[in-house]
Amino acid sequence: MTAKSQDPMALSGRSVLLGFQHALASVGGIITAPLIIALGMGLSESETAYVIASALVISGIATLIQIVRVGPVGSGLLAIQGTSFAFVGAIIYAFHELTKSLPRDEALGRLFGSMVVCAAIMIGLSWFVRSLKRLITPNVTGVTLLMIGVSLVWATGSSIWEGYQSQNLDQIDVALAVVVMATIGVLMVVPSIALRSTSVVLGLITGCVLAGVLGRLALPSAAIETRVFLPDFLPYGISIDPVIVLLLMPIFIISAAESIGDLTATNRLSGYQHGDDVYWLRIRGGLLGDSLNSGLAALVATFPNTTFSQNNGVIRATGATNPVIGIYAALILLGLGLLPITTDWIQAIPEPVVQGMTLILFSLVVLAGWSVIHSSAPAWQDYLGIAIAASLGGWVSLAVGDWSIMPAALVSIFSFPVTNATLLMLFIEIARGKLRS
Repeated sequence: MTAKSQDPMALSGRSVLLGFQHALASVGGIITAPLIIALGMGLSESETAYVIASALVISGIATLIQIVRVGPVGSGLLAIQGTSFAFVGAIIYAFHELTKSLPRDEALGRLFGSMVVCAAIMIGLSWFVRSLKRLITPNVTGVTLLMIGVSLVWATGSSIWEGYQSQNLDQIDVALAVVVMATIGVLMVVPSIALRSTSVVLGLITGCVLAGVLGRLALPSAAIETRVFLPDFLPYGISIDPVIVLLLMPIFIISAAESIGDLTATNRLSGYQHGDDVYWLRIRGGLLGDSLNSGLAALVATFPNTTFSQNNGVIRATGATNPVIGIYAALILLGLGLLPITTDWIQAIPEPVVQGMTLILFSLVVLAGWSVIHSSAPAWQDYLGIAIAASLGGWVSLAVGDWSIMPAALVSIFSFPVTNATLLMLFIEIARGKLRS
């Protein structure tokens, strides 16, 4: 029986199941980034619940925008959107910089307002996607990912160690974190694509089950919450900080480069040609969708969006690329965000379980950076440039606070090692004439 002669209800049912699989593969990543950022910023329990629920709602809406394609906005491909991991360290750092001189709520308003400006700039840059892709070489992208991963691994590892030293964490907590790391790590290398794509969710479930057996899991209330969650528009007001804009823009650009890679993979898996005018229209539409969705996220006080690569694994496993599947996935994500019970269960996850998950995921960011660099067959000069950018970028971030002649605004910018390394690597690539033709 051919696809055309199949029962439409059967085809619709299969699309729903496939959509559920895409949503399941993505939901772990979608909830993890805002959860880590909220914990790093020290947000309250209610605020943490808000940013997680908002992230799920925006991911659903953003995925619809990306797939349905309204005018030039959206790729029209089966592309799932979610909160980007690339921004975790930068947003936490920016928030703490702002709270040095501003009340907490005003700092949040300025942080989200600055994200709106960055998103607007990216909307403009998206129209020049070919030039943007030429500017961001594999070395620039790779160094950025390496520095993001290393800084986050260091911060998370230090947090676990300090908690253990202060006796806030005991040996059982550390063991829980290790089990979660091992579970996710093993599942990510098994032959089954279905297991690999849901490894984060399965790792969290394993950690929570073990925590429950050990008496370390406090389940949420059994009472059913009848209200529906709706994000607030500008809950902290809005203002702009030029320094924060300059700090976040390199991460927005690198995130766009990652999206180009994800969309290119989805384009190929969907059987479309690569490099023709229609391809570039899809890529430009995808970046416009990314940028618009990141701005929308900031307006409701959650964090920047990007295309997820997990769905490409699901596409490879199922062979199904119909964008309707993504629409069902978007509706599932939207539904999860609208139900308060979702965030109740997420917040019930014990801290050691979250820390174990973040350590393995951030380690994978480091590996992703190295993979991007290695994929371009680098010469020894490339490795030298990478070493200079990474080491000098890290050194400047540690030393700049002692440079009394440096304006405070520049101290804030150059105290973040990721920005330093990205800019240095870009200058090195320009000096070597390595920009893509």
